[in-house]
Amino acid sequence: MKGQRILSGALVLGLLLALAVGLTQAQGPEGGEVGAEGEVGAAAVSSIVPIQGRLTDASGNPLDGSYSVRARIYDAITGGTTLCDDTDTVTVDNGLFNMNMNFCSASDIDGKQLYLGVKVGSDAEMSPRQAIYPVPYAWSLRPGALISDTRDGILTVRSTATGDADALFAYAGDTGEAVSAFSPNGVAMAAFSDNYLGVQSYTYDPANDHPAVFGCAAASAGTCDPYRDDNGAGVMGYSQYDFGGYFVSGSSADGGVYAESDGAVRPAVWAENVGSGFALYGKNSSTGSGNATLYLVQGNSGGDFVVGASSYLGARYWRVDRTGKGFFNGGTQSSGADFAEQMAVEMGEAGHEPGDVLVISTGADRMVELSAEPFATAVIGVYSTAPAVLAGAPDTDDPLEGIPVAITGIVPCKVSTENGPIHRGDLLVTSSTPGHAMRAGTNPPKGTVLGKALGELEEGVGVISVLVTLQ
Repeated sequence: MKGQRILSGALVLGLLLALAVGLTQAQGPEGGEVGAEGEVGAAAVSSIVPIQGRLTDASGNPLDGSYSVRARIYDAITGGTTLCDDTDTVTVDNGLFNMNMNFCSASDIDGKQLYLGVKVGSDAEMSPRQAIYPVPYAWSLRPGALISDTRDGILTVRSTATGDADALFAYAGDTGEAVSAFSPNGVAMAAFSDNYLGVQSYTYDPANDHPAVFGCAAASAGTCDPYRDDNGAGVMGYSQYDFGGYFVSGSSADGGVYAESDGAVRPAVWAENVGSGFALYGKNSSTGSGNATLYLVQGNSGGDFVVGASSYLGARYWRVDRTGKGFFNGGTQSSGADFAEQMAVEMGEAGHEPGDVLVISTGADRMVELSAEPFATAVIGVYSTAPAVLAGAPDTDDPLEGIPVAITGIVPCKVSTENGPIHRGDLLVTSSTPGHAMRAGTNPPKGTVLGKALGELEEGVGVISVLVTLQ
């Protein structure tokens, strides 16, 4: 025992690795760089663990001179695994020495209880091993610790490197969540990136039962949790109050939502309503022309633009195919009441209005003008007020040229009693009053009948409903 060295006194272990985050704001070094929003930036923290001790002989006399000291950090008080191991030659003065232990990493010192073993020269390692106790701020970052404060920004993790420099990785084992965020009043989690993704999330669930990102707005987690299971969506949202997902596109952005599917007969967007609202609602607030609320592109020449069915891939009730042709099992219904053709007007549309009786113009092909003589055989129809079907109109977002001419169906029509009062069922022909029809009387010339009156006019001029039936 005469030559045995004894390490005594307290071991001061400044676990700088654990303090790398905890001190950036609360304990920034003097002269530290002040970054965005008042954040104090400390220089990069080294991986050195400083050790101080007192070395004596077996009788308790302090030693002097140079000694080889080996320090090891273990994960157990006896046995266990060696996590860090370093040997230095230290200078001992009146028993006191300092040693900087290297070769430790953040994965070695991660907040769990650790123990220090010291060996001097050829002596055996001293026993018992010394428990390593954290400094106060490192304790705030132990596993399971709660970091709480009233400031805006409790914890900031920032990467100042270039290239693919991620600021934070979060991993969860088994069925746990990598990140859970709650806020009673404000934003639960905010993520920013100067040049790339603000948030990137993956799930490797082999059963494909859980989304990579799940967002929920509800009164409690118990309300939210059932909706996150059995759904392998990339992003899933549920709301007890408002929208399950809400996306807004800025004026220079490409769109609020982008969805793409490469699976066979798999929808890129699935919207389902289980209440009394709408499965899909679209609104376009733009005042410019050509900005559609819903714009469909069908790249498959054999596909349809839109299909209405009883269920997903079920019996189809209506569809519009790639050529623009519509198929409707139950027919169609419109608030309009006539079939009209879009036609040019001689001398322009000015001075013409719905209800005008029109004749074929002799000035050009596919052109009309106001009727101006009785029993005109060139009669073609009536300026339509609200056509149910408009044919001959070009596909353009600009205002249409010409006017809709009702050539069959029911339409409001200007009439005159110059050939006697008009009663329901009377045949009508053109009159000498420009743009007006009159009672045809008996045996009107062939090709002059405009249609049949569905209303009555006793005298003067007026507007009644007319069934246009040219003959």
